[in-house]
Amino acid sequence: MSLIVGAYPAQPEELQQNFYQALGSIPSIRGLELPYGPYGGSPWPAGAPEDWSAVVTAIPGTMKRVGQSSTFGLASRDSEGRRAALEFVSGLRDYAARLAGQGRRVEAVELHSAPSLYSSALLFEESLKEVLDWEWGSTRVLVEHCDALRWGSRPEKGFLPFDEEVNVVASLQAEGWGQVGIVVNWARSVIESGDTGTAVEHLLQAREAGVLAGVMFSGCSPEATEFGYPWIDAHLPAVEVDGAPPSSLLNRAEVQLCLAAAGPVAITGFKIGLPQQGLSVQDRAGRLQQMCDLVQARS
Repeated sequence: MSLIVGAYPAQPEELQQNFYQALGSIPSIRGLELPYGPYGGSPWPAGAPEDWSAVVTAIPGTMKRVGQSSTFGLASRDSEGRRAALEFVSGLRDYAARLAGQGRRVEAVELHSAPSLYSSALLFEESLKEVLDWEWGSTRVLVEHCDALRWGSRPEKGFLPFDEEVNVVASLQAEGWGQVGIVVNWARSVIESGDTGTAVEHLLQAREAGVLAGVMFSGCSPEATEFGYPWIDAHLPAVEVDGAPPSSLLNRAEVQLCLAAAGPVAITGFKIGLPQQGLSVQDRAGRLQQMCDLVQARS
């Protein structure tokens, strides 16, 4: 199994080239999840192997825009908010095309069903149809689930419910849009319910519907940690990783349960954050190596 790694929350402020060179020595990594922010995407990281592929996530830019306007999003009932989101994704497509023009294989882009309120599954589907009608080459357009809005609790993201996203993607596939699919992020599913079993439930539901394209592992905690408040979506490492908070709910057993539930998928990987202070480049690379070993381990 080769992995897609979201390394950007773990990279140091300095010596980033050395960091990516160190990651290049980990044979199980085949590519990077790259962030697309509100003002665009960054260049290919210096030091990263030239033959690695990329998956581009829209979540940093999406959350920044939602923070500026509560009606921003591909699922928005507000026409201006939805149009702004489509323009944002158009910029992401251009970024992916530039990476491809530089010889990078862009496996997929990950989009999200913002906003929290004023959202509609029907309008999300209409937005995705427009997006899918653009030229993407071999790049897949994937919906990455975030925690859904749940009345009576404070959400981290609060986007569309998982079953609505699954139905949207299944409907698009039935209409012939074969390059669309669903990605389950472990922490975001668990944050939604506070129950680790939700990640497995989501994987099984998407797999049964024929829309599951990937699973990404990042952790969360019901307690406050150095990463922030309880249930923060801050990409905690699995508990077996050196320095991980003891309250991190992600562990070897949960990873194995999810891999079994997912079955073979196009994208498997992880994204973890690390503190900025007190860790050398080799420390950082070593902790990502530990996550690689955890995901690749056979029970």
